[in-house]
Amino acid sequence: MGIEKDFLMRQLMLLFEVIHKIIRHRKKGESEEAEEAIQYFYECLKIDENLELLGIEEMISLLVEKKGLSNEQIELLAFVLKEQGELHAEEDGRLTLFRKAYFLLQKVDRESAQFSMDRQMKMEELRLYLN
Repeated sequence: MGIEKDFLMRQLMLLFEVIHKIIRHRKKGESEEAEEAIQYFYECLKIDENLELLGIEEMISLLVEKKGLSNEQIELLAFVLKEQGELHAEEDGRLTLFRKAYFLLQKVDRESAQFSMDRQMKMEELRLYLN
């Protein structure tokens, strides 16, 4: 049990570092590097599917049932979807990614026993984009 917990914690730390790289590259206008970091994030979670093309129910099924992701991993994935939306050239694609990120954050928020100010701020930011 302890080994699994250690593995999950190391993976979460790695994913968190990748998210920081994505954000840093996006803010510097380094879109190509940010996209590479996004792809690396998906590789770490072994997600080969294009989440932008999946419906919400298909995406949840993939993430929870097929990949067995924890709520912590899903929350980090939602952050990446938001960043991916920020990089998207087309408004429709941007909004699709923002909706999916918002939906995932809502799911995690409903199921989590812990309050997260960061999650709440991200949800509010997405809410503003979507309205």
